[in-house]
Amino acid sequence: MKAHRFWVVVFCFYLGILFAISMSAYLKVIPTEISQFPYYDTILHFLLLGLAAYLSHLAFNKRQLHIFGTAIPLMPFIVFLFCIIDEIIQKFTPHRSADIIDLIADVCGIIVFTILAEYTPIRKTSHIK
Repeated sequence: MKAHRFWVVVFCFYLGILFAISMSAYLKVIPTEISQFPYYDTILHFLLLGLAAYLSHLAFNKRQLHIFGTAIPLMPFIVFLFCIIDEIIQKFTPHRSADIIDLIADVCGIIVFTILAEYTPIRKTSHIK
């Protein structure tokens, strides 16, 4: 586990940041200045959830789930499930709105960043002293 300690720590830190951003959106405390940028919401969905998939995939040693003989990256799949749950919750929240474009941006970010994670080498530590 020592080899992956860095990725685990970074992922946990990022998860805290992502949670804070999500709660800020639900509480309507995100600065309004950000809305001046065109497509900011879609871009942020792509980047934030893509980075969550990237870091989680590396933190969990690129673990895979095998469904019907197909290998699916476990943690990016879990990130995807949380995206679906979040969009469903937004449907019933007065200050938020569910949007299929956001979900598509989430999925695209998860796919792109998971591919990047697959190409990121994980350093193996030696047990020889």
